Amino acid sequence: MPCLEETDQLVQLIDQKHEVLTQLLTLSQYQLRLAGHEQYIGDLMRVLGAKQTLIERLTRIDRTMDPFRQQDPESRVWRSASERTQCSQKAKQCEVLLSELKHMEQKSTDVVSAHRDEIAKMLRDTNSSVDSASAYTDMNTPTSRGFDLTAE
Repeated sequence: MPCLEETDQLVQLIDQKHEVLTQLLTLSQYQLRLAGHEQYIGDLMRVLGAKQTLIERLTRIDRTMDPFRQQDPESRVWRSASERTQCSQKAKQCEVLLSELKHMEQKSTDVVSAHRDEIAKMLRDTNSSVDSASAYTDMNTPTSRGFDLTAE
């Protein structure tokens, strides 16, 4: 049967998870504003680096929570009924935040993909223009350099 200290640890872990997810959501919103704007690529890379650090922290928190997943929630010892309710609400908020994060990541991926496709089209158009100009230049270049009229 879980003891009070274990339940306290679970409460702390859920609080930490909520905090990290909130920070990730804030960074993801910033990422979405930066996505697709090549002039902000440096800022975008810093945001992605910060997100990676938070994702690693979230993974550590989640692994620490693994033993609690094996427990029967009804057997946990709580300091009070209100603490249990607050913890349950915060755990549900974590699920909502995680869902919002997934949605935001998909939107950001869509924006970056569209921008990538736009750049690829511009590169193809530029290459076509270069190829056309090169072909036109080749048509106007004499194929012979002329006759050698010097006598030996």
